[in-house]
Amino acid sequence: MIIFLLTFLCLYGGINFYAFARVRSIFQFPAAVQIIVVVLLILLILAPILVRVAENLHLEEIAKAVAYIGYLWMAFIFLFFLLNFSFDIIRYLVTYFYPGGKSMPLGIIFFSVAVFLSFVLVVYGFFDAQRIHVKNLEVKTEHFLPNDGKIRIVQISDVHVGLIIREQRLHKLLDIVRQANPDILVSTGDLLDGELDNVMPEARQFITIKPAFGKYAIMGNHEYYAGIKRSLEFTSKAGFEVLRDEVRQVAGLTIFGADDITGRRMGIVKDKGFYEKLSSSGQVKGFILLLRHQPFVNEKENFNLQLSGHTHGGQIFPFRFITRLFFENNYGYYELGKNKLLYVSRGTGTWGPPVRIFAPPEITIIDIIGKKAE
Repeated sequence: MIIFLLTFLCLYGGINFYAFARVRSIFQFPAAVQIIVVVLLILLILAPILVRVAENLHLEEIAKAVAYIGYLWMAFIFLFFLLNFSFDIIRYLVTYFYPGGKSMPLGIIFFSVAVFLSFVLVVYGFFDAQRIHVKNLEVKTEHFLPNDGKIRIVQISDVHVGLIIREQRLHKLLDIVRQANPDILVSTGDLLDGELDNVMPEARQFITIKPAFGKYAIMGNHEYYAGIKRSLEFTSKAGFEVLRDEVRQVAGLTIFGADDITGRRMGIVKDKGFYEKLSSSGQVKGFILLLRHQPFVNEKENFNLQLSGHTHGGQIFPFRFITRLFFENNYGYYELGKNKLLYVSRGTGTWGPPVRIFAPPEITIIDIIGKKAE
């Protein structure tokens, strides 16, 4: 985490000071103004750390204000960097092939366009992040199922309950879940984000949802970052049965919940290869539902449907191309083989910037259609 944090701060700081250099090359500010701007930039760069410090001190309103300002700025500056850097390449190509273009104020024009587009995209993404889409899937199987052969599973993933995703936003999300009328509700990790003392009361909102065949959750990487003990406490208080490399058989389904790989990397959880051994032994019967936070696929494991999340579908375009470098199955529905499917959710909340650009949040409704059980 320390290496990740230092790397992030260096890259993020570099992007901010690239923007500062572009502004200074166009507008001639007095030295005093430049110093003030640099100080503000440093505070914005450190905003994610300042948010956590304020949370730990239980200064919730301050933490929330810093989070909104800092994370919206983060979205804006990343978009500005990508746009302006692209425009810089175009500008240099224009002046190279058309020397007369040097007399044109291309730098100011492209800078202004980059600022305008970045602002518009952040505003659009802020509101689009609150418009939850419902994704409907139908999976057919030869297995016998109750409910006249139909089981409805509703998947939420990457909700990131915290400073930003809570209260009204969480209430809206859960209203959509209720309307879907699930037989089973699953959370495929990252239900939580950040300091847990302030969000523990939000667990009550989940209690009113009581599917006929239960609620099941697995741990994501952010549950470990936030503190696994408190994360487990929150998830249990929300009414979920937490599956940590465990199997449950319910409603004609075998549900296996794989603990996130983060626990193994941190040395908290030992990799016993339990499910790989169990699934290859032929002892697992019925329709097999595998819950795994990160969309890795183990070819040795036997399952009919794997539900995952983690990638957010990139969350902010064009970051989907970056997440795809790490996860071949980045978002969507994949047929891995005969009767072997994978669905990777874009997630229901946001991480970092409360912004989604061309990757709207979603709740997934999966109808498993099988044979009627006697």
